[in-house]
Amino acid sequence: MTDTPSPGTPSPGTFDSALVRPARPEDAEELLRLRAELHSGLATPEPWHAAFPAAMRERLGTDPGLHAFVSDTGEGRLAACAIGLVYRAYEGPLYTGGLWGRVHSVITDPAHRRRGHAEAVTRALVTALQGAGCASVELNATDDGLPLYEKLGFTPAAHYLTLRRPLDGGAA
Repeated sequence: MTDTPSPGTPSPGTFDSALVRPARPEDAEELLRLRAELHSGLATPEPWHAAFPAAMRERLGTDPGLHAFVSDTGEGRLAACAIGLVYRAYEGPLYTGGLWGRVHSVITDPAHRRRGHAEAVTRALVTALQGAGCASVELNATDDGLPLYEKLGFTPAAHYLTLRRPLDGGAA
């Protein structure tokens, strides 16, 4: 006799997308754990380890510009998360309505990778950002994440640069 999953039961190696939900303040420590995974190998300032979960507890569910979705294992741990923000720009051809969204983080716990968690939380996040009026949604992709984002319809933007230190001096 073989084990046949009942209808609606995920097959081994996949997950139930119904476990994707908006992040809640009580998820703050798990969000920190996942964010730390993203930054593993990088020097992260110690105050960040207290400031990030405090900000999440304060803002999740109350800040209309912060959107976060998680894939819950149902066992007290998160399998994945996607966090993004709505920004107000100015009315323009790329920002009709003046709003744009930014995906800040998509992280999957290593034990839960390649099962669809990142796609599910990213879809939920992008849907929420677009529902909030964002005409454009942007993100920085890692090599690992690029195929997923391309599958979802993201395309490269030419000439995107970033500055993460004080502006060099010089005559203006």
